[in-house]
Amino acid sequence: MKPNPLLRLAQLGQSIWLDFLRRKFIESGDLKKLIEEDGLRGVTSNPTIFEKSIGGSSDYDEDIRLLARQGRGAGEIYEHLAVADIRAATDLFRPLHDKLEGRDGFVSLEVSPLLARDTRATIEEARRLWAAIGRPNAFIKIPGTREGLPAVRACIRQGININVTLLFGLPRYREVAEAYLAGLEERARDGQPLDHVSSVASFFLSRIDNLVDPVLEKKVQEGGGKAELAAGLRGEVAVASARLAFQIYKEIFGGDRFRALAAKGARPQRVLWASTSTKNPSYSDVKYVEALIGPDTVNTVPLETLNAYRDHGDPAPRLEQDVEKAESVLRRLPEVGIDIDQVTRTLEDDGVEKFRQPFERLMTLLEAKRAAALAGPAQRQDLHFGDYRGAIEERLRQLEAQQFVSRLWRKDPSLWKSDPAEQQSIRRGLGWLHLPEKMMDCLPDLRAFTAEVKSAGFRHVVHMGMGGSSLTPILFERAFGPRKEGLPLTVLDTTDAATIREIERNVPPDAALFIVASKSGTTTEPLAFGEYFYARLRQAKGEAAGDHFVAVTDPGTPLEKLARERRYRRAFLSFPDVGGRYSAFSYFGLVPAALMGLDLAELLERALRMLHACGHCVPAGENPGVILGAAMAELARAGRDKVTFLLPDAIVPLGLWLEQLLAESTGKEGKGLVPVAGEPPAEPAVYGGDRFFVYLRLEEGDNGWLDERAEDLRRAGHPLAVLRLEDRFDLAQELFRWQVATATAGSVLGVDAFDQPNVQESKENARRLLDEVRKSGRLPEEKPTHAEQGLTLYGGEGGPNLKEALKGFLGRRRPGDYVALLAYVTENDEVERALQATRRRLRDTLHVATTFGYGPRYLHSTGQLHKGGPDKGLFLELTAAADADIGIPGQRIGFDLLKQAQAIGDFEALRRHGRRVLRIHLGPDIRRGLAALDKAVAEALG
Repeated sequence: MKPNPLLRLAQLGQSIWLDFLRRKFIESGDLKKLIEEDGLRGVTSNPTIFEKSIGGSSDYDEDIRLLARQGRGAGEIYEHLAVADIRAATDLFRPLHDKLEGRDGFVSLEVSPLLARDTRATIEEARRLWAAIGRPNAFIKIPGTREGLPAVRACIRQGININVTLLFGLPRYREVAEAYLAGLEERARDGQPLDHVSSVASFFLSRIDNLVDPVLEKKVQEGGGKAELAAGLRGEVAVASARLAFQIYKEIFGGDRFRALAAKGARPQRVLWASTSTKNPSYSDVKYVEALIGPDTVNTVPLETLNAYRDHGDPAPRLEQDVEKAESVLRRLPEVGIDIDQVTRTLEDDGVEKFRQPFERLMTLLEAKRAAALAGPAQRQDLHFGDYRGAIEERLRQLEAQQFVSRLWRKDPSLWKSDPAEQQSIRRGLGWLHLPEKMMDCLPDLRAFTAEVKSAGFRHVVHMGMGGSSLTPILFERAFGPRKEGLPLTVLDTTDAATIREIERNVPPDAALFIVASKSGTTTEPLAFGEYFYARLRQAKGEAAGDHFVAVTDPGTPLEKLARERRYRRAFLSFPDVGGRYSAFSYFGLVPAALMGLDLAELLERALRMLHACGHCVPAGENPGVILGAAMAELARAGRDKVTFLLPDAIVPLGLWLEQLLAESTGKEGKGLVPVAGEPPAEPAVYGGDRFFVYLRLEEGDNGWLDERAEDLRRAGHPLAVLRLEDRFDLAQELFRWQVATATAGSVLGVDAFDQPNVQESKENARRLLDEVRKSGRLPEEKPTHAEQGLTLYGGEGGPNLKEALKGFLGRRRPGDYVALLAYVTENDEVERALQATRRRLRDTLHVATTFGYGPRYLHSTGQLHKGGPDKGLFLELTAAADADIGIPGQRIGFDLLKQAQAIGDFEALRRHGRRVLRIHLGPDIRRGLAALDKAVAEALG
């Protein structure tokens, strides 16, 4: 076994601390394990951490109930809970603290962020918290604002250990060190001992690069004489600032003034590197650890970075390397228009606000929990598993025994596969676990970009993607609707020419911003959309056409290269270790959400609550995501593999997102969950014994009829989960819950939940067909088996007429099967109503589950399940003739021809996998064709 890199840091003089704390983490023994095995030497906390821990878990509920019944208010409850956690953590570190003679083993608690601009109140609260904790190895955190400086000085004079937080600029760091020295000198004049007073100065790093890098990137895209300089400065400013801060540290604490204090027992105020998780996917995930290893320093990291460094850290003393380069970096920033002092002022103001908002939310949350405690408990997740409960509980016990939750958060690929090659791929797909945390620091940039777009005069946004790149934007647009704070959003994820023409009619291109979204940067459809609208704008605006385009992709893709060549307004690079269907909280979801005016902070806050509810220290039997995933897998093993969603109208679009997540993640190796979304609810007698119902109850809506239907299903013995959403922003918590649940289900089923091995097959078939078109000028097509009533059938197995052919096809169903309608037609309300009527007819007569998807969308969603999952599907593929096609620039084909090739390509793929599939061509009149289809189905069903 290779040496633990974390232990090597201590030998190099650096203390590693953890930026995380919650009660279950302490009580489970996880914190003690990190101290003993990884050499952890401290913990920091802040209001954001407590807000997520208290709001996203049940750890504190019993204490809240007791304190509420004692008449305590929200502020008193918070302080009681926080102080209790800090005491428990300091007691775990106390042996280390004593062994190191007080030099380390500290735990930090922050004063209320509402006091960041109030010196006197900060001093009073620091005194109270210090006394309440009553431990020598505690730190009280005070923001390093101008108002905080005299508070630091006063508290040091009184012998209170202080962690000075929210430092960004070098001039302010000098003032903080001065305040510390002044406090020590005053304490010495008071005749008080200095040897038990400790302090750190917390320098925040990644936030600096997050603010500066987009400005530099824009300079690079603009070209000109400063582009090369700007490119060289990207990702360098934070590390340069830290290296120069350490030089200031050596100057101050190596000088005569401190030597006089050291002779009386004083300790230096160590520099602490904070905000050390990497937010830019182009950078190493241990960038802000690796570059800043040096003596007499502290690095406080989140769990993800701690785990990453344990896995692949390379410790060496690098803090004092390239000091001259660091000086050059800061000196040359004005040449590219960046005032570093203004940057640090902005970051300080944003930092104060960033802690203030979650603290206020925490007070609101505690007030609500307090009221609920006095009124009685309310369940957010009601689970009714009936006869299956025993098997599910046994599965949860097994997951707990194998330490599933902690291994999930450590990104252990052996939870899914034992083969090293497969494990390497899985490891590259687990970055979604920490996305809500990482993206919080990207919000200022997204807000600034949105303001830039609006001020440039854009009046509409067209998002162009497929699958995971488009389903989150579809969910946000359809669930939240137009927002007065943002721009109208249209999502294009179909090669249907009529839909593209409709967008052109409704959205003038010269007033639109076009987002081209593709993780790989090679996805056929969004690249074709981009080429079409770019050509239109190029004719009108020449080289300036790029101003109308944004790319969202992974680093190093062809799309990123194209964006730079065409000078797109912006290229947002997402994290490569996040798969498309797990990318809701990456730029793929947040860029369109920002532009349409959604409150991104609120979305991420809701996601973070669920993140903590499913956290690494929450046992499997208490973990909402793991419980749901274990239940789905066990029910599937018992034959109930049709996960059927009951959704209020306001959040029906969630079904599309859930379909892809479940189907593409689990539908492989002949296994899989079959998501059933959008199927109209019915009486219990209609359903077979293969269903697991999930009712997502939106508390702010009218749920009467769905409540009744869910209760009827429960009484009939169907397993049922009821998940409660307070409002539509709770969709964010559900996105995270279902990601955890899907990963868990994949593990239990024994499949890799992060690959999609069968998706490419249909794409290759379509590409081959299009190559033939380019050669021969026509799309090759097999001879139909029937043509009647305006319908043309392909793949039918005999029968004298259409009715008998359909009857024979549907007669091939087996118990536990489902019927899938795959429609390569224009998506609109009329088509939707017609196909839903046919779908209902099939379900109610055959008593089978039904699914419905538009092509080519479903190819990037449920298509993996269709070909790689269990052979339980009867597939009715529907195609139609186009009125007039639209050419794709540079392709010698049109969008509708591409759509036809995609339909035939998937038809061939399904048949190659031995699936039961029938293609029905509806003819040129879609309305008449759908009516004929429904009539034919009705006749075939008798």
